[in-house]
Amino acid sequence: MKIGVIGFGFMGKAFAHSLSSINHYYKKYIPNIEIAGVVTSSLESSRAIDLKRYNITKTYSDTNQLLENEEIESIYIATPNILHYDQVLAAIEAKKNILCDKPLSINPEQSKKIIESQRSDKIYQMMFEYRNFPAIREIKSLIEKNKIGDIINFKASYLHGSYLDLRRPMSWRTREGGGSVSDLAPHIIDLCNFLVGDIVKLTGFKRNIIPKRPITKNSKMLENVTVDDYASCLCETKKGITGILDVSRLSMGSIDELTLTISGTKGSLKWNLEDLNFYKHLTNDGSKKVFAVNNFHNLIDFPPPKVSNGWLRAHTHCVYQYISRVNNIKLPKKELEYIPSFEDGHKVQTSLNAFTNYNT
Repeated sequence: MKIGVIGFGFMGKAFAHSLSSINHYYKKYIPNIEIAGVVTSSLESSRAIDLKRYNITKTYSDTNQLLENEEIESIYIATPNILHYDQVLAAIEAKKNILCDKPLSINPEQSKKIIESQRSDKIYQMMFEYRNFPAIREIKSLIEKNKIGDIINFKASYLHGSYLDLRRPMSWRTREGGGSVSDLAPHIIDLCNFLVGDIVKLTGFKRNIIPKRPITKNSKMLENVTVDDYASCLCETKKGITGILDVSRLSMGSIDELTLTISGTKGSLKWNLEDLNFYKHLTNDGSKKVFAVNNFHNLIDFPPPKVSNGWLRAHTHCVYQYISRVNNIKLPKKELEYIPSFEDGHKVQTSLNAFTNYNT
């Protein structure tokens, strides 16, 4: 199986890690998976990649050259948000299977066009990997088994703090297509859609707190920041369940703090990404902190259940789901519920579009 990767920053490297790890975890061995091509933003950056280290066959500086390679049947898109739309459409036109990092596009008009352009004979999947943390899977199971009763409300936050550093220079994340809403909100919106039900109403605002940043590291010249640092909203699902969502890149002390609380008539469930192997189940009888064991529907035979998981493990499982589908490996029916489609990406994009700018 030959795969092309478009973009080789952090998420491109995470993908290379996941591919190299798959056959260590899963019972059904998938032979001869190869990153046959990687596209980077420039010829200079492509030459900087250590091909042997990441087991990459070739690098390109032009996306069209990679898509013209007929041996490459699948594409992973891991570029800045604003590039996804054109690259996804080009990959669809080139008749490739596609795994796309979030978000699917930067507005719902674009994501709708992608949905309308899909081919029935190809696999299209979003990289909403947070669905695959064992704790999230147990939370979903408890909700389905009515262990917390009828859901009353929910709250989800995704907080980073690194953008409080005023010396942090401009990047694609501080220009059009970046921002806390595009960068962080897709994960919590998809989790709420997945666990509680589709969000159909959203009223929120987004704010730009730090208006200027250095053009480059150590530069004294400043450039206007065009996107949001913080956003908050009220929302409601199709079933009338209400919730609160907020995202920030200016939260002092937060490293990668995604918190989730779902409250029902019989109890509540709480989870924090910074303590990802555990969740809390609260009832009138008290609170218990539960260790979430490896629970990938008996697909794995390593490691044993007692071993804790890291952030990259959920990413690897999302890649395994995609690779299995492309290779016609049958997955359990329950497992299919965890696989996010481009339609799920479009639903998230519609919610993101409801945030409005708030000017002080």
